[in-house]
Amino acid sequence: MDALVVKKYEALPDNLQKEVIDFIDFLESKYTAQKNDAISLTQKRASLFGNAKGLITVLPGFDNIPEGFEEYE
Repeated sequence: MDALVVKKYEALPDNLQKEVIDFIDFLESKYTAQKNDAISLTQKRASLFGNAKGLITVLPGFDNIPEGFEEYE
């Protein structure tokens, strides 16, 4: 396969060879960006755990059944 790619590449005129190189560079940068996005997304998700600690408080009597709802206990 590699030999076929090289053979076809070498058969192209210089201006098209440059386009092939540019396209390869584009694919590499696209792959790298996707890989970095996946890593940063994983890091963001991991860092969310525990961020609200201390922001929510449970008042005393929270578990008490409100008046009129005893039958649903």
